[in-house]
Amino acid sequence: MQPVLHLKANTLILLISIFANCNSFFAQNIDSLKLALSNEKEDTSKIFILEQLVENISDDNVWPVYNEQLLQLSEKVAQNKNVRIKQVGKEGLADAFNNVGFIYNNQGDIPKALDYFGRSLKIQEEINDKQGIAEALSNIGVIYYYQNDKEKALDYYLKSLKIREELGIKEDIANSLNNIGNLYYMLGKMKEALDFSNRSLKLQEEIGDKQGISYSLNNLGAIYFNQGDIPKTLDYYAKSLAIRKEIGDKQGYAASLHNLGVVYLKMYNGSSKAKQNLNLAKSYTDSSLVLSRELGFPDNIRNAERLYSQIDSAYGNYASAFEHYKQFIIYRDSITNEANHRESMKSQMKYVFEKKEAILLEQHDKEKAIGKERERVQKIIIWSVVGGLFLLLVFLLFIYSSLRQNKRANKIITQQKELVETKNHIIEEKQKEIVDSINYAKRIQYSLLAHTDFLNEFIPQNFIYFNPKDIVSGDFYWATKSHKKFYLAVCDSTGHGVPGAFMSLLNIGFLSEAINEKDITAPDKIFNYVRTRLTSTISKEGQKDGFDGVLLCVDLHTKQITYAAANNKPVIIQNNELIQLPADKMPVGVGERNEGFNLYTINHKGGDILYLYTDGFADQFGGPKGKKFKYKPLNELIINMNSEELSAQREKLHTAFESWRGDLEQVDDVCIIGIRL
Repeated sequence: MQPVLHLKANTLILLISIFANCNSFFAQNIDSLKLALSNEKEDTSKIFILEQLVENISDDNVWPVYNEQLLQLSEKVAQNKNVRIKQVGKEGLADAFNNVGFIYNNQGDIPKALDYFGRSLKIQEEINDKQGIAEALSNIGVIYYYQNDKEKALDYYLKSLKIREELGIKEDIANSLNNIGNLYYMLGKMKEALDFSNRSLKLQEEIGDKQGISYSLNNLGAIYFNQGDIPKTLDYYAKSLAIRKEIGDKQGYAASLHNLGVVYLKMYNGSSKAKQNLNLAKSYTDSSLVLSRELGFPDNIRNAERLYSQIDSAYGNYASAFEHYKQFIIYRDSITNEANHRESMKSQMKYVFEKKEAILLEQHDKEKAIGKERERVQKIIIWSVVGGLFLLLVFLLFIYSSLRQNKRANKIITQQKELVETKNHIIEEKQKEIVDSINYAKRIQYSLLAHTDFLNEFIPQNFIYFNPKDIVSGDFYWATKSHKKFYLAVCDSTGHGVPGAFMSLLNIGFLSEAINEKDITAPDKIFNYVRTRLTSTISKEGQKDGFDGVLLCVDLHTKQITYAAANNKPVIIQNNELIQLPADKMPVGVGERNEGFNLYTINHKGGDILYLYTDGFADQFGGPKGKKFKYKPLNELIINMNSEELSAQREKLHTAFESWRGDLEQVDDVCIIGIRL
């Protein structure tokens, strides 16, 4: 698994505060963010929006423009005397520097890439953002990795891992372990490579990251192949192949087929008994070559053609082996020439550009100096003439103006006063109409939310902490009963305020339609149905509208609890220990992934407490440094208060949220529901 550089933008789902939400902005609406940016007045909110635009725009020609805006605005805000506002500016500046480093790395300017990654790291250390420090260290490690300085890369990877283990974010720890294991493998240190790869696999299995599991299994297969342990090699390669097929990773699937072909060819020793291994090698390689040609990846095709040539030679099919070898040479030379051509063109274009830029700058400076001198002389002449004429005009009109001045001034003042009073009255009326309309919309929305009496009937011990950012909300909680099953949804729609409220009403409608009209009972199937309805109804032009959330199903007869989760993870307290339950990393709507949702079952016993929440609480800025609250402190707060009465827990959440927020603006809707099982 090759290490990758990370673009950095505080996943604050913060601008969920503007239009979308979720730890991952997979459901982010780019057009909504652009509109919000043009309408926003506050610099801190603009920084949040720009960070999300940089993170979510895929056009390589567009996102650097927004990153430059982020850089300039963050430099300005970082000079503010207010500690909290200054903190927001520094965080934005660290992100922007990281992204500039990413740009220079893509351009092949390694010194500048390292310089900007170093600037980002320095700011992260100043503001003590440990997660940002870990990410900056990892990015610098990746630079050294591709510069073939494996020892320095390992040093930065290990520093990043140490911080990530302190933070306890399993996804990040697993990625670091996998990168370090891969690096040890390339350094020929198989014992260390095996240890780190196994640790990475264990964590990825805990968090249910199938993509990461497939990579770790593949890496372990390569290590055992290097050690000559063929049975374990085949076992790990086969498991990786199965997962890649399951998740639809076609490129990885083609690579796994190729790996198995290599192993079975190595097992062939020319004897008639080993002929089956040669047949298996040919079968896997044939499948890999067909899929690689379909995908059009030159590296995969080159590798498959070379292996096919070796297999045909083992069969004695020398003519066919020669044809495959010719194809291998063609693809090998094509890849090499293309890489050399890119580097040559890059160097030539850089030289030409810098030379032309220097000439143009010199000409521009000369023209600018001449223009300034000419403009200065013209201004002196013009103002001299204008000044003389003005004095003459003032003298001639003085007597006439003084006679009519008082009369005209009184008339103008009276007219302006009447006009202002009329406009103020119109504005007040319009504002009242708008507020009345939104308040009426609030009554409509709240009538569709789960009623307290209805919830108490099926889950008597519960609390609801619902704190919208605006009058109406993009977050919603909804419940229904069907076929002796009770359903409870806690969801976060795209946007907040009026746009978010419209989305929440639409989402509630589709959930009700799936359960009460289409008689769909399984939560995962319900989410699949709602995603289809959203895609066909409002996402026809690529809009990523929808929601993140959890749909809980309680069988009233067996008491079994199942659920489906889109991005948001439920948590359960068992024996005073908090357990994060699994969730699918995709929204209910258009996202980067489009597989079916999984159905999960909650193993519980009496007295356990289940918490369902959106990300508004964790993403709220506040505290002494103006930083995000984050999920880890939220889960610690839940653990500390879980033994108290549920009503008291709600008040503690409210008090903690308001105390953390202080005088800063609330950035998103907040919804947390606790249930004692």
